[in-house]
Amino acid sequence: MIKVNRGYAGFYKGHYLRSSYEYAYAKYLDYFSIHWRYEEKVFDLGYKMYKPDFFLYDKDNRLQKIVEIKSRNKEAKNNARNSLNTIEEKFNIKCELISYEELLKLYKELPFSLTSTINEWITSSNTTINKAAYGELNGHYNLKHNNDSKRKIGEHTKKLWASDGTAKQRMLEGLRNSGLAQKGKLKKRRQTRFCLECKKKFIVIETSPQKFCSQSCAGKDAIKRATDIYVGKRKEIHDDIKEYIIQWSNDHREIVLATPLNRIKTTIKPLLKDIEKLFDVKDMRVISKAVFGEDQGRKELIKFMQNVCNEKVC
Repeated sequence: MIKVNRGYAGFYKGHYLRSSYEYAYAKYLDYFSIHWRYEEKVFDLGYKMYKPDFFLYDKDNRLQKIVEIKSRNKEAKNNARNSLNTIEEKFNIKCELISYEELLKLYKELPFSLTSTINEWITSSNTTINKAAYGELNGHYNLKHNNDSKRKIGEHTKKLWASDGTAKQRMLEGLRNSGLAQKGKLKKRRQTRFCLECKKKFIVIETSPQKFCSQSCAGKDAIKRATDIYVGKRKEIHDDIKEYIIQWSNDHREIVLATPLNRIKTTIKPLLKDIEKLFDVKDMRVISKAVFGEDQGRKELIKFMQNVCNEKVC
């Protein structure tokens, strides 16, 4: 069974965030240049496995705090708070639970509003994917209301239409945007477009910004965009790592040239620490790939560094 996410999930900086609140908090952290990682670790709480959302680090790459983002659902917040309390007691890590109210307070420090940020996440074609689920992906698919539910829905709808509040205005605006002011009466002209993803034809209102024939195609396009951003960012980091290794080798020329092949680990240990601190990369395979385009191990890396010192590499 496919689980439907109602939190407007999507990509941001290569991370698959699960709600607009998570995006708002990530944007807040980025504004103040706070180093963060997303869902980095799973904790065994004894009674369940738990993966918090945000891990915040200081400038020396030391974990400072774990932050869990939740909706305004009281039960979900209480469950999350209990899990965070267990992490604090068991692992001695400071934890914090943030929801809409806390985000409002945080956003008072920013030059843009929480509302505009959430709307940005929901409407952006560059960062979000499925904003609603249709057909079998929808949680209400193939489910029928009983007579009591139908009666309650009808009474509530009548009250909204009888009022002069914002709810009625939103319903009227929805009808206008859909092109139907009254059932069966078309008010806006349609046009045929070609889906940017699968190239199939689809029909929409002329004023609609829709570019894809379905949510599935929109999702595929968003994933491609996020992948391209991630690949470009990764290449930039790899280039910077290689440049730093060359610089470090020249700065420590005597040590590098004197390193025997059975003492490589001792020599490059401080280099690897610097790379982890500067580029948030500690996997030796990634570092080797940054230099050679593929993983060739420590032995080839020290040979490369020695060649740099002998001016065989530009």
